Amino acid sequence: MNAQEVLNEIRKGKRFLVAGHIDPDGDTITSTLLMGRLLKHLGKGYTLYIRDSIPEKFGFLAGIGEIKQSIEGLEPDTIITLDAPNLERVALPKPRARVINIDHHQSNERFGDVNWLEVDRGAACLMAFELLRLAGAPLGSQEGEMVFTGLFTETGGFVLPNVSAEVLRICADVMEHGVNASDIAFRMTARDERNLALLGEVLATLKITDGIATIELTEKMLDDVGLGHDEHDSDSFIRYPSSIPGIKVAIFFREMRQEGTVRMSFRSLSGADVDRIASRFGGGGHPAAAGAKLKGSYEEVKERVIEETKRYLACEEG
Repeated sequence: MNAQEVLNEIRKGKRFLVAGHIDPDGDTITSTLLMGRLLKHLGKGYTLYIRDSIPEKFGFLAGIGEIKQSIEGLEPDTIITLDAPNLERVALPKPRARVINIDHHQSNERFGDVNWLEVDRGAACLMAFELLRLAGAPLGSQEGEMVFTGLFTETGGFVLPNVSAEVLRICADVMEHGVNASDIAFRMTARDERNLALLGEVLATLKITDGIATIELTEKMLDDVGLGHDEHDSDSFIRYPSSIPGIKVAIFFREMRQEGTVRMSFRSLSGADVDRIASRFGGGGHPAAAGAKLKGSYEEVKERVIEETKRYLACEEG
């Protein structure tokens, strides 16, 4: 399946639900917004949906208020999922509508009636942007800000291995259409004093064993610095342990006490495939960056994940 074939499939629908994944990052948010622009250009009815709240730092993006957190009673004829390896990740039950699955994760389960999967693409927003171009939709600074933001966040500020020639070409292209790259970079990396205090608390938990670096964020740390438990701006903390020379895998543990779960972010700049580690816990992602979420007590989950990571590395080295 290629972009033109997917666009032809989209043209067949009338009422669309566009769904990005839970725990939304920049790529799923911007690809959802770009798909909304495409459907508006095509004259389709549509609803944009991401179940979890959108981090405040993305509030400058045009149309961000269109994204809903609830879709009760909605009956689309077509569902477009973006940047999600399975339906659970977009918090949707088994749908009665036709599903168009657009993704770049190697762990994608091909759950759609139409599956457009390109694991070599740097971000899902690149795929949505390609559809806009093919459809002849007007492209200005607003769409450019969406795609640049998605690419900046998905590449970890252009440091992860998914930085490609295409990524840099598209960034240059949208900058020529009025995108202020430094402003977006500042928005994505700016921290207030409480978030900086939280960073200090998190980095103080750093532990390194057998090439594995771990940091953690507990509910108590959030209380201590006066941040809410829906705080989003800690996601980038994983970049610090992953940048330590000699580290094979970095893991960021986030306690989610109200859900009774622990969220993990995995990173590797050493060549270790953290998608394979995350998939052992029902998660997934990319070889250099992946995530998962497990039910259970915080300490038990930590111990289990670290031991499994050690086993993976031992097998790779053996």
